[in-house]
Amino acid sequence: MSDLLRALEQHFGFTGFRGPQQRICEHFLAGGSALVLMATGDGKSLCYQLPALVGVGLTIVVSPLIALMDDQVAALRRRELPATCIHSLLPRDERQRRLTMVQDGRVRLLYCTPERFRVDGFLAAVQRVGVSRLAIDEAHCVSQWGHDFRPDYLRLGQVRRALGQPPCLALTATATPTVQADVRRALGLDDAPLFHTGIQRENLYLSVHDCHDDDDKLARLRALLERSGGPAIVYCALIKDLLQLEGELQRRGFRPLVYHGDLSAHERRTQQQRFQDSHNALMLATNAFGMGVDKQDIRSIVHWQIPRTLEAYYQEVGRAGRDGRGACCELLWREQDLVIQRDFTEWANPGVDFARQLIDHMQGLGDRLHAADVDTLREALLTKNRHDGRVDTVLRLLRAGGCLTGEPGQDLLLTRVPDDAELADWLPADKRQQDLLGLLRMVRYATEGVCRKRTIHEHFGFDDLEHGCAACDVCAPGPRWHDTHLPAPVPVPRAQPTATTTDPAAAAAAAPVQRGDWISVPGLGPCCVTRVHQRGRGFVADVERASDLKSHRVDLARRRWSKVDP
Repeated sequence: MSDLLRALEQHFGFTGFRGPQQRICEHFLAGGSALVLMATGDGKSLCYQLPALVGVGLTIVVSPLIALMDDQVAALRRRELPATCIHSLLPRDERQRRLTMVQDGRVRLLYCTPERFRVDGFLAAVQRVGVSRLAIDEAHCVSQWGHDFRPDYLRLGQVRRALGQPPCLALTATATPTVQADVRRALGLDDAPLFHTGIQRENLYLSVHDCHDDDDKLARLRALLERSGGPAIVYCALIKDLLQLEGELQRRGFRPLVYHGDLSAHERRTQQQRFQDSHNALMLATNAFGMGVDKQDIRSIVHWQIPRTLEAYYQEVGRAGRDGRGACCELLWREQDLVIQRDFTEWANPGVDFARQLIDHMQGLGDRLHAADVDTLREALLTKNRHDGRVDTVLRLLRAGGCLTGEPGQDLLLTRVPDDAELADWLPADKRQQDLLGLLRMVRYATEGVCRKRTIHEHFGFDDLEHGCAACDVCAPGPRWHDTHLPAPVPVPRAQPTATTTDPAAAAAAAPVQRGDWISVPGLGPCCVTRVHQRGRGFVADVERASDLKSHRVDLARRRWSKVDP
């Protein structure tokens, strides 16, 4: 038995590698760099985790999401493997403690976000330690033409050079040939080999259902859930549509979980954990949900509205059926929904002139910027349409570029002003046109009567489906495929799973109420809980008073209250 195979079984409990995993590990351990394209669920993380444990020295893993890092590190620590992460949500003393562990040689795998390299002292600290290997997860974030561009990913080529050009793995599940070229150029991987597994997922059935209105969508959704059972994810493009769908489902006996950007951090963690622990939960989510969710038994993924790109769509449906069993993935197509994505495309491309106007306005506010909220900034620049999202896009880019700290309406601070070259890098002049072409490809996928999977494979540069896939609604009748490949139907997911834990610390951290509960508060009367926040060891709730629908905040530890039936 080889050392790698022995280590694989010892550390991870696997008796064999999948696809090109062994070749990638051997290449990385021998000092080689590579671009790795692997479908969601094919085991990308093992390609850098195992070499880090077998080889010598420190491996740094750059990841875009703190939740993703926390999950991977927690899984490694459960196996008593020397891994840690350093990120902004940790207290300062805990960040320093973990960095000291790295400096003392007690850590082999260090996870961080790309923004961490801008924090004073961090890059110098890991330079002194020495970095043996560098892994860039979700590497498509390097490219403006990717579906999740992050400015700090562009700087990772400079970071790699500052670290002495260690061997580098760039890993992603969704990269077109254009994005692959950008990744190679940005990270200095021009001559690095490409390892890929293709993107074929034979156990996923892809379909598109033409819907006349939302009632038609709702009927189709219920039919899909009844056939496939749970767990299931329904992706909505807009929070307001998600909340409306939640209400419609609740009136029909469902109690779906929800996940979107307006929830508190505590609520997002709670909803994600309940979904993770359930065998039949229904999750309604925006595209903020899914990355880092390692759930093997998702039986169906439904898109309530059309996504903006094929890359985003295939990444989301790729979260289904990771256990190898059948799963159905359906897009509920309605031409009117295109307006949503056209707006998103415009808002994602504000242009350098607009960005400069917003920055100049923020500078002109002086100390008043601390208290400026997003609505105030929108009103200053967008008098015609205050729902226009261009201000939000620029703020996101400024934050990702290390120019902005704090929260709008509280302690917003412009720490530096990007120069024109930076803005041009973040907002290329032809990006809007490219994004519109990406949306057009998504529309063609939904409307042209050709093999769904072949359309996707060709988009990613593969020509391995010349005669169709036998696993989409164009190539195979849905009912027959479902009967052959889907597990026997289980009860439709109707109730939210309750939080169950044997960990006393986790039990103590459980909130006494959740979103949607009704409580009675002296002086306020009956109130509906709209949001729950964790404050230290206690909780506060945002509530809406039934008598006048006004919002109030209730400290659940200090004020008297009791649960009531709605």
